[in-house]
Amino acid sequence: MKDNLKNIICSSLTFYSIYKYFDLYLNNNYLIYGLEFVLFIALFLFYKYLGKNFKLEKKYQVLSAIISFILVLGYSYELTSTGNLFWGSIQNLFNSLIKVFGYFIFINVLFMNIIKFLEKSYKTPKWTILERYKQKPFLYSFIFLFICYSIFLIIYYPGIINYDNANQIKEFFGFYTRYIAAINPISNSTLTNFNPIVHTVLLGGMVKIGYFLGNYNLGMFMYSVWQMLIVIICYSYTLSYAIKKNINPLYSLIILLFLGLVPIFGYYSITAVKDTLYTAFLVLFSLEIYDYFKKDKLTKHDYISLYLISMLVILFRNNGLYIVILTIPFLIKKKNVIAPLVVLGLVLTSYMSYSKILLPSLGISGTSIRETLSIPFQQTARVAKYHNYPFNEEEKEAISKILDYENLAIDYDENLADPVKNKFNKDYTNADLINYFKVWFSGLTKYPLTYVDATINNVTGYFYPFENKWKIYHKLNPKIPEAGFDYHYNNLSGLRKIMHNYEIGVECSPLGIFLNIGIITWLSILVFVGLLNKKRNYVFLIPNIISILFCILSPANTYYRYIYPSLLIMVTLFPLIKNCFEKKS
Repeated sequence: MKDNLKNIICSSLTFYSIYKYFDLYLNNNYLIYGLEFVLFIALFLFYKYLGKNFKLEKKYQVLSAIISFILVLGYSYELTSTGNLFWGSIQNLFNSLIKVFGYFIFINVLFMNIIKFLEKSYKTPKWTILERYKQKPFLYSFIFLFICYSIFLIIYYPGIINYDNANQIKEFFGFYTRYIAAINPISNSTLTNFNPIVHTVLLGGMVKIGYFLGNYNLGMFMYSVWQMLIVIICYSYTLSYAIKKNINPLYSLIILLFLGLVPIFGYYSITAVKDTLYTAFLVLFSLEIYDYFKKDKLTKHDYISLYLISMLVILFRNNGLYIVILTIPFLIKKKNVIAPLVVLGLVLTSYMSYSKILLPSLGISGTSIRETLSIPFQQTARVAKYHNYPFNEEEKEAISKILDYENLAIDYDENLADPVKNKFNKDYTNADLINYFKVWFSGLTKYPLTYVDATINNVTGYFYPFENKWKIYHKLNPKIPEAGFDYHYNNLSGLRKIMHNYEIGVECSPLGIFLNIGIITWLSILVFVGLLNKKRNYVFLIPNIISILFCILSPANTYYRYIYPSLLIMVTLFPLIKNCFEKKS
């Protein structure tokens, strides 16, 4: 009786935190009441059967409290784009704190069961299919993923591109693009490093081969096949590595099925965005870090491998450099100080030679500083919009030399910095930038809550699981055909519709929970926090945490391809993560 009363109280508190979402997304009262009743019963059963022996380390409780706070705050920003529903009045604050506590007890029980699952060691089933898979894991993984992803390539022949890819192809062929328009180019070349030039050359080069063969689609298809094979090889190697390290092969087999049958992975395998190859290399980089700490003795081949994989991460995404230089110092051991620093030195030397010597010598222009200033630009624009341009003449002049002052309020989009950022004055001087930041700092002291609102609105989707947007590219991009390229899909439009509906169906299924951006973020942080006291096992997940930090600094909110690297790290490295948690008997 006492336990049931406790479960009813816990269920009621959590129900109070969640039930408002039915009002948000449904307009049928009877349906709302029915679902609310089902929700309450589900919560009661959740606490009754999963809330037993409640015990959780303090670090998980702190994380639970942070998530609970963000969930309640996120609801306020979802409805009002401000925190007013949380702290706008004494009544709002009181209601919010009750909701925070309702979420807190729920997340604590949830985390307790996740940690129990991760720490529990499972026996390997004696299945014939598992035994065969264990014998040749790389080969079987490669064949299975090749079949699964080839289906996407056939249906979406010759492959999928987005707007960035369209511009990459156009700049490779000498077209004037928005990238070259954003800078003062160092030569007559239309090539830039806005998107990694290595990726641009690979993509544009394959399309050009198709041009020489008289078929643009064939060139695009060649790139798609090449990319798909690289992705499959990386994933297959990672899964087979776990089995070779005597980790339960069942984990690798489950992940293999997940990678093959959940359509989002198939879509990205044939989508030419830079993130696809970068993610594959980042997975290998994380695996290399894991292997580094598992070896008793490291050889020069290990350091060469670390260097090469580090360079691939850097070459296929501009901010990959920061992941590498922030991760490698964690490889320093008491008996091994010099070697990691040598690798880091070689990486930095190679990068500087590449970006500051090789690319300029080839006439390839770099990127704009505007790419790093999304947050302050959004804050300035929000002040202009919500405080009716409260700037004096001197401040107006300082802003005007950096941004389009007159249209700041019109251009401001709470979830996307591009409309404001893209009007950055490419002819700025260092003095102009300094003067702008003086105005920006003055605004910080005058309108701190507006700055907070601008920042939170631009990042909520990466932490707030109830905010959801599109995940995959599947429509034919019109920009390439408009430029005169004969890029088109085949006549399997019916199958494309079926495949897209299949993807939506998986998203709406229980599996879709693991594809949610906010869930990916919090599971990543939970696992990282869980491994902090387990020697140095956490180090191989540092690239994942840094990737999430990049999402916060990104110009777009709830943008799926930005969280995609974190999703793949968590999925492909799950057998290794599970093994780190398991309590060995």
